[in-house]
Parts: sequence; structure tokens; C-alpha cells
Amino acid sequence: MTSYESMTQKLAPLGLYRLTPGTQTDLELRVYADELDRLFGRLDEITRECFIATAQDWGVAERERFFGKEKTGSSLEVRRELLMTAERETGSDPTPEGCRKFLRSCGAEDFEIIESPSLAKITVTIRGISDGGAQKLIRNRLEAYVPAHCRLIISFE
Repeated sequence: MTSYESMTQKLAPLGLYRLTPGTQTDLELRVYADELDRLFGRLDEITRECFIATAQDWGVAERERFFGKEKTGSSLEVRRELLMTAERETGSDPTPEGCRKFLRSCGAEDFEIIESPSLAKITVTIRGISDGGAQKLIRNRLEAYVPAHCRLIISFE
């Protein structure tokens, strides 16, 4: 049912409005309904793209960029499976071991993590990665991974 059909169905029994085609009220309802239908369509898209299992477009691409690189040459099913595996492997485990797994998933092998809970600070030193693009990717992923209340200090040696 469209928004227009829904509104006219609900307003007609009230008998307060003349809902015949072409009247001012009818035209206004059609304008409102068109915009509501557009908004509901956008909300449906956002809801679909929020979940890996149902994402079809930018929901998959954004997650792939977070995990490193878009895999546009693969089928949507393969891309979803890879994302679900990556999320299962790295997840959002807030423990030190979870952070180590996460850093390994970013491509870092030689690193040190120092936590300062009383200062809400995490210092990460990563060695052996000199490529600026790889450093930027790791920095972006770590900033997204670490809880917002923590101050994150990242250095590359």
C-alpha cells in the first residue's frame, strides 16, 4: 500500500476532507505521500545495508574498505562470506588478546600494546610497516576499533 492510499483510507471515514481527485487536499496528500514513499524507501535501503547478510551495495563496500580493500571482482555471496569470516575472526573483543588478533588482521605482526586504564589510554607501537598507505589503513581501522572513551596513541617504527 502506498502512503497516499494509506492516508486517504484513514482520512475518508472522518468525512472532514473532500478527497476527490484534483482537489487541493488531494494534491497536497499526493505531494506528502510521494515524499513519504521516498523516505520509506531510503529507510528500507539503510536497514538492508546495515546487515552483512542482506547488504547489496554500499553496506558491503564500506565494510570491505574497513577490513582493507573492496573485492569488486568477487560475487556478492563471496564478499558477504569473507566479511562474516573477518568479523567473526576480529569481532569486537575488547580484551588485550582481541586487540592483538585485530592488529594481526590488519597486517601487523610486530607490535606492542600498552594499556593505561586509569588514564583511559591505549598506546600501540607497530614495527616493520613503512608504507604510508598501510599505516593510514591501520590507523583508521584502529581508531574505529578502539572504544570512543579511550585515547589512542599510535606510532610506527
